[in-house]
Amino acid sequence: MRLQWLLWGAILSIGLSALPAQAQITDAKVAAFAEALRKAAPQTGKQDDGLYSDWQIKLNNIPRWSKQCTGRSLSTAEFEANPATARKVVECIMGNILRQQYQAAGNNESVAVQRAAAWWMTGDPTRYNSKDIAAYIQRVSSFYQQSRSNSSAVPPASTQPKPATQPAAKPTPTPTPSPTSNQPPAKPPVTAAAATNSAKISDIHVGALVEALRRAAPQTGTSDDGLYSEWQVKPDNIAPWSQQCINRELTPAQFEGSPVTARSILVCVMRDVLRDEFQASGNNEAVAVQRAASWWMTGDPTRYNSNETGPYTEKVLGFYQELRSTSSAAPPTSNQATTNSATEPKLFPHR
Repeated sequence: MRLQWLLWGAILSIGLSALPAQAQITDAKVAAFAEALRKAAPQTGKQDDGLYSDWQIKLNNIPRWSKQCTGRSLSTAEFEANPATARKVVECIMGNILRQQYQAAGNNESVAVQRAAAWWMTGDPTRYNSKDIAAYIQRVSSFYQQSRSNSSAVPPASTQPKPATQPAAKPTPTPTPSPTSNQPPAKPPVTAAAATNSAKISDIHVGALVEALRRAAPQTGTSDDGLYSEWQVKPDNIAPWSQQCINRELTPAQFEGSPVTARSILVCVMRDVLRDEFQASGNNEAVAVQRAASWWMTGDPTRYNSNETGPYTEKVLGFYQELRSTSSAAPPTSNQATTNSATEPKLFPHR
């Protein structure tokens, strides 16, 4: 009997040591990290900068994140007017990210915080030691340590409206954001007219855009380029996007192994993006498609006609118009592996 208990003890010990490292990131640590992001949020000095709440969150993220975390899609006004809910949403989103980065950092909490802060700022956690965001990462790390060392609860976010002028200190310059970044180009608040205009973009339009993105996906010429599916999606986006759209986190392998599911997730993600860009372009469908393609490639829809991004957005628009001109629906993605061609432009999309 004693031997049996010893064996069970050994099995239990092995089992506990095999638990995911991310389990060691507690809710208290997530709350401290969310507070650090709030305190470190760069200020633009503009009241209408298109960023909302004390966390300076971009307009595009608010409906999706609030729907995912509270079950209800909030307007920017509702989000900004309710700091407690905003904090809850930030903790919900960043809890998963911080735990993922803790695992990626080999259970190093300090590095995990820096990687998660880099994800928040640029969409790419591997840039945590980049010089262009070093000062910002340091601020987040410092505020996080302060929050963790305090025994008092994390203070609530301010309920005061954003002042016409912000502190004179300029934020650290940031690199071109990815779709998950929180430093986007300024966008106007959502209005009733904007909601009506967005309704003109149907799922047929979104489906055509998603298929156009698939056809235009740049190929790197290497099989282990770290991008997944025929859409060439970054692995860091797969888990949050799948959780958001199908309420289940997929691994990159699962995402790549199910083209139908991958398509449905990308339709879910790009639906709001295309509608937002339709509004931003003054209801110009062609420009909206190019802006959405630019967002997909660089995280910045305003770069749709830049020398660097223009050829790609034109390519996407060409495929989109071809699909819209035909009566048949966009064809399903094949289950064949993506063909890599060294002749394709060597672009690395931030998705």
